[in-house]
Amino acid sequence: MHSSPAVPGSAVSGPPASAASGPRLYVVVTFVPRRTDVTVGSLGAVAFPRAWYAYVGGAARARRARVERHLAPDKPLRWHADYLFAAFPSRRAWLVDGAPGECELAGGLAELPGAERRPPRFGAGDCHCAGHLIRLGSRPRRIDVALAAGEGTAVRAFGRRAPGA
Repeated sequence: MHSSPAVPGSAVSGPPASAASGPRLYVVVTFVPRRTDVTVGSLGAVAFPRAWYAYVGGAARARRARVERHLAPDKPLRWHADYLFAAFPSRRAWLVDGAPGECELAGGLAELPGAERRPPRFGAGDCHCAGHLIRLGSRPRRIDVALAAGEGTAVRAFGRRAPGA
């Protein structure tokens, strides 16, 4: 299990000096209000049960532009996440600095109570992990992301929340 972030230098008290040197990650969240089948590129038809979903991504360059793209309502459908966010627009996003990597952050989120990586391999086309989309047991909070990321990370809200988010 991950350490509590309520220690000096953690996500709650502020970014540590080393946070900028780690991977430039982000978490984008959406809510699926009813069970829905969505065609997701190479994955084909995917059933999404009613739940909150968190997508973990990373960008070596232009992270803010990547997150803006995920938040944009109209865009070409290129990545797995594009298909989900086209059907169910994203509700919020966080920037995460200092976490080990996308796969590890997704794994940490999957350890939260009631969470699981669903569907398998979603967003993991360039790695060998179980997937970067996490079906959550409840609406995620910044502290949940900080706990999943581990000690020594910085988690910041990105942009505005959508109405009702």
